[in-house]
Amino acid sequence: MAPSKMRRALGAVKDQTSIGLAKVGSSASLADLDVAIVKATRHVEQPPEEKHIREILSLTCYSRAFISACVNTLARRLNKTKNWTVALKTLVLIHRLLSDGDPAYEQEIFFSTRRGTRFLNMSDFRDSSSSSSWDYSAFVRTYALYLDERLEYRMQSRRGRRSVFGMDEDDDNYDQAVVPTNQLAVCVRATPVREMKTEQVFSKAQHLLQLLDRFLACRPTGL
Repeated sequence: MAPSKMRRALGAVKDQTSIGLAKVGSSASLADLDVAIVKATRHVEQPPEEKHIREILSLTCYSRAFISACVNTLARRLNKTKNWTVALKTLVLIHRLLSDGDPAYEQEIFFSTRRGTRFLNMSDFRDSSSSSSWDYSAFVRTYALYLDERLEYRMQSRRGRRSVFGMDEDDDNYDQAVVPTNQLAVCVRATPVREMKTEQVFSKAQHLLQLLDRFLACRPTGL
């Protein structure tokens, strides 16, 4: 069997093993979440299937505990894999969850770094299975760095937007907070740029330029 076919076969076996372990290792709902994550980040060299991403968003939209469990599973997935396909698809999934999921995702991922689990730090990631994998590995490292910088910027610049599970922040607009029915909704005013001090404006501009550099660095390189 050719090395590439052997690698695909081993990847499929790993995915099926992970799915089997997820089904027997936790409650039914958490098992469904773990299975969806494995299916969205499996070894097949194709983009994550939209149905699996939507299932993850659906399973975690009403539970902070499920969001925390999802983040922990993604962290393990990234930390354990040496396959560029799995790593890249996991980062794509994280990007979607940060963009389309509850703001609690940002909090969970950001504060996990304060607990020593900076799983978006992929600086030592290497897939050495083939010569072409080095270029893919470089992209994974660069993409992860961009997501990390993007998350840090958003968390530092947020001011008062409430997620379903508690107070969150956003500095760009007014937001009528979504709160449980036994609480009053709160409208919090963010500080517009025109009211910032000069040093705050320069700090914000510098951070945005750095984030732009990280984004531009994500252009694929190599063969």
